[in-house]
Amino acid sequence: MKTTKRIFRLAFLLLISFLVFSLTESKAQHKKMSAKDLTQESTAILYGKCSKIKSEWNEKQDIIFTYVTIIPEEYVKGNLGPEAIITIPGGQVGDIIYEVSEMPTFIEGEEVVAFVWKHPSGKNLVTGGFQGKFKIEKDKQTGKRTVKGKPFEGVEGTGTDEGKEKTFKPKKVKLDDFINEVKGYLNN
Repeated sequence: MKTTKRIFRLAFLLLISFLVFSLTESKAQHKKMSAKDLTQESTAILYGKCSKIKSEWNEKQDIIFTYVTIIPEEYVKGNLGPEAIITIPGGQVGDIIYEVSEMPTFIEGEEVVAFVWKHPSGKNLVTGGFQGKFKIEKDKQTGKRTVKGKPFEGVEGTGTDEGKEKTFKPKKVKLDDFINEVKGYLNN
């Protein structure tokens, strides 16, 4: 009975939290964003390696946040220091999973490009939810690093193009080309 009450309480708190976050962060999560949009709305843009991922309850023990530490190779915009700590709403503590839709996932050891904005609470969040995180991959033949897709070119799935059903696959873009494109938006 105690477990059932806790589950109902967590479900209720999740609903309330979702409504609060969607009202306070709607500009970042729900609209389709181009690389230009992400660049302009971010307070920091960096690429580097995920060194640590930790999920924990907030002080009230009603919301789980995941804290992702990225060791930046370079800041393209802004500066969050030698270790950038990015907060992702949601995560897992013990056997309790707190999911928030539209949030990116990070893996320890992966290289990423991250677009970040500072929430009024002081937390660094990923701009545009899942849209603001790009995995960097190394080409096995050339050794060059690539980023899979650009905002909304990078979303794999089906849709229509000129009335015809199509499957969209993300394109790989050279990391240097992607970073140069982002730098071009800094002057606009």
